[in-house]
Amino acid sequence: MTIHEAVFSVWRQPLLGILFLILTGWMALLAAAQRDGRSRRARIVMLACFLLSGAVLWFCMCMISWENNTHGGFAALPGYLAAAGALPAWALALMEACLAVPLVLAALDTRRYRNEHPTQDSIKETLDLLPVGVAYAGMDGAVVFRNVVMDQLSLALTGSLLTDIGPFRAAAGDGPLSLEGRVWQLDTRAYSDRALTELIATDITEQAAILNDLQEKNRKLKDIQLRLKIYSRQAERIIIAQELLTARIAVHDGLGHVLLESRHYLSNPAAFNEAMLLQTLRNTNTYLLREYEQDDTARDALADAIDMAETIGVEVTIAGGIPQEEPGRGLLAAAIQECAANAVKHAGGSALTVRIRKEENGTRFSLESDGRPPSGPIQEAGGLLSLRALTESKGGRMVIESAPAFRLVIFLPAAPEASKI
Repeated sequence: MTIHEAVFSVWRQPLLGILFLILTGWMALLAAAQRDGRSRRARIVMLACFLLSGAVLWFCMCMISWENNTHGGFAALPGYLAAAGALPAWALALMEACLAVPLVLAALDTRRYRNEHPTQDSIKETLDLLPVGVAYAGMDGAVVFRNVVMDQLSLALTGSLLTDIGPFRAAAGDGPLSLEGRVWQLDTRAYSDRALTELIATDITEQAAILNDLQEKNRKLKDIQLRLKIYSRQAERIIIAQELLTARIAVHDGLGHVLLESRHYLSNPAAFNEAMLLQTLRNTNTYLLREYEQDDTARDALADAIDMAETIGVEVTIAGGIPQEEPGRGLLAAAIQECAANAVKHAGGSALTVRIRKEENGTRFSLESDGRPPSGPIQEAGGLLSLRALTESKGGRMVIESAPAFRLVIFLPAAPEASKI
């Protein structure tokens, strides 16, 4: 059986199919060798095998085409086609085998070369395995390279693959990017010498969680520090009051002793030193008179609240008539103390403005602090809840505003006048 007879028999499809696969394989290996930067010798060998495979397939296809164009006529084949078609069929099979074996060897060599040498594909595969996003774009923003992670981020953020870093950066914003429970830090660097812009996306989820935890702990420590300042201020006053109480007890005990000696002196003057007794009485009276004139046992709640605010770094400014009687004065003191503490803890404030306005049926206190405005409605708890309970127990009303800034308003109705007889 000749080649001409084989291509028109049942062997045509297997022979031509294998020949087409061989041709396609050499074409793929030649393109890979060109892309991987293989040696000139290797590329010439692959090109020769590719051309030889194409020539064999071309001869077979020409014989089929000539037969179809003559519609089964008896026109003689051209000389070169007749010579090729007159060869035995095993010659075509041998040619295919001689082309297939080098093809397999060349494919194995290409794989070995890629495992031992860096190529464009190996660099892309390596960058795709990285847990960070990498992209490079020209100075106009058009992306020339990106890895899988960057494409995933672009799909999650913009709904499309990353082809232009401009819209991607605009959608990502300036701060860390939060997507699907992960936090990413985007860094951009321009290489003017290569006219490239590098975009790196780093997963900082764990670092962000640690930072949030530290911020929460710092907030709690700041709250504890504020409470310790208030406690220190109150403890100092308690110690002073305790020392004054101890001193008064000692003086009163001494006074009782002097009175007892005075009684014994009146009953038996000769048994006492009159000059020493008179000096003791004079010293005791002098201390008691000074204590009476400068009695500091009574502490003003409003003054204590202002002192406490200044201790923690909050300057209190009061505008309007300060109430002198209870319960207005005590309620105002409690409000100042609570608002000053909250200004430091939650807003980082340093000033508290108190406006007092007398109305026909009561008094209105308005307290405003500086610092950061509240991010939303204020949840009453702890001190604010206690302040509301205190206000309502006095018959008043309390309102808290969070926009555009923190503002606490207390209205205390006037006390009913005593009925006249």
